[in-house]
Amino acid sequence: MKIFSKQKDTLDILAFPSEIVVEKGQYLVVSEGDKFMLAQVVDVSYADIPGILEDMLREVSLEIVNHENIFDPFDMGSLTVMIKEARIVRCKIRCIVEGDRIVHNSSWLPSRFRSNISAAGADLLRSVMKLAGKRKIHIGTVGGEDFWVDAESFDGRLTIITGKKETGKSHIMKLISTALVEYGALVIVFDINGEYVNLNRRVDGGQSSIALRHEVLEPGKNFKVRTEDVGLRTFMDILIHVYDTPSSSSREFFRIWNAVKRNRGKVTLKDLIEIIQKTQLHESVKEALMSRLMAIEATGIITDDECVTSFEDVVKCIGGKMLVINLRDLLPSTRRMVVEYLLSKLTELLQARRLPPIFLVAEEAHLYLRDTYWDDIVTRMRHLGLSPIFVTNQPDSIPETIYRQADNVILFNFTNEADLEAIAKTSRIDSESVKTIAASLPPRYCLLIGYLVKDIPVVVKVREIDVETMGKTRLFFELSDRQLHIPKVVREQVA
Repeated sequence: MKIFSKQKDTLDILAFPSEIVVEKGQYLVVSEGDKFMLAQVVDVSYADIPGILEDMLREVSLEIVNHENIFDPFDMGSLTVMIKEARIVRCKIRCIVEGDRIVHNSSWLPSRFRSNISAAGADLLRSVMKLAGKRKIHIGTVGGEDFWVDAESFDGRLTIITGKKETGKSHIMKLISTALVEYGALVIVFDINGEYVNLNRRVDGGQSSIALRHEVLEPGKNFKVRTEDVGLRTFMDILIHVYDTPSSSSREFFRIWNAVKRNRGKVTLKDLIEIIQKTQLHESVKEALMSRLMAIEATGIITDDECVTSFEDVVKCIGGKMLVINLRDLLPSTRRMVVEYLLSKLTELLQARRLPPIFLVAEEAHLYLRDTYWDDIVTRMRHLGLSPIFVTNQPDSIPETIYRQADNVILFNFTNEADLEAIAKTSRIDSESVKTIAASLPPRYCLLIGYLVKDIPVVVKVREIDVETMGKTRLFFELSDRQLHIPKVVREQVA
């Protein structure tokens, strides 16, 4: 292989078919002396040779007319074929390494004829990235070699995991979150599909490594909050952002809450409903408030029961904990109410430093991602001690303002142009790499972008994890005849 040309950050390498053992996303090392260049393969195409079309048409025509092989005493045909089969390996230059120093803006170019070109292994990539954290997370393999990232690269960072369905988004999230808990972190998961509820068990039925640090909260069952703990601000947010309460009704509710607090010392849902029923209000305002308070009461999540454990006591942990909020069977409005409360409460506890920094996993984030609270949290997350991780198969549902603040992107396969465009315009690498590499990724392969790989994007094959992941798609035709209750006579007729 030899260097053919360079345009900006694109390096074209000339190679013959026997030399092409590279895949999209793989790294090549172009070295000369004590310097080398890391170039990532983004595409492989035929070399554009002048006159090749005319030459190939002439050969095809002769074969069709004569049906004979052309006499070639000097075996020039084989050489011609080799030239015609030449490939261009298109790469993106990621960095130049001079000794122990990484340079992203160097003007150095290796010699076309004296430089050596070889494949880069996982050890070399880790060395260049200087991944030397104390807490390693084994993500998978690069070129068959194990590849780790630092757990610290998720701490205080915004991470987005995206790709189309059944490519492995939730799988890698379970791998990462389990490792974080093992390192003593507090991880709170908004679980839409009930995929995290069994992470306390291994595939063989035994206890997993986080079995004693895994807790599932079912809103309305073992997870309830007192009205007083919700507070006026959060209750107002729920009414406005979840139940679309008109501004006139919201103002009346604000006044009534303060009146109840002043007269009775504490606020209960029962007292609020009672006062609204007795107070002289416009009929539309009374109807708006009563219908919404009755809906909130019906969820069973906000209660007046004094025996309910406070959320602060639930999230307290020593030595790591995974708190799974199971949102699977909730109505969309109830789900948004739970999310609204938890975000508001977590913000309050973190601001008061009554909680250590936490990792917040938002599975299927597109179902409840709203600018009203997420945008504020993302903007202030470093000061709060909150590290959010969004998991979604609809990248265009995440506001562009959040994408632009993302520190890490874990990208799985996408073939939809609109989805690729949404990611490409805000990612930390060039759009051509995103579009060409992501579109060709097989299942369980992902492209790591951003801080966790020190802005040197890497394609990784995600490893298996020995826990009950519960993310498998249920298929009708995997059921046996007995499970389907098909009568024996019918089975015999079909056979």
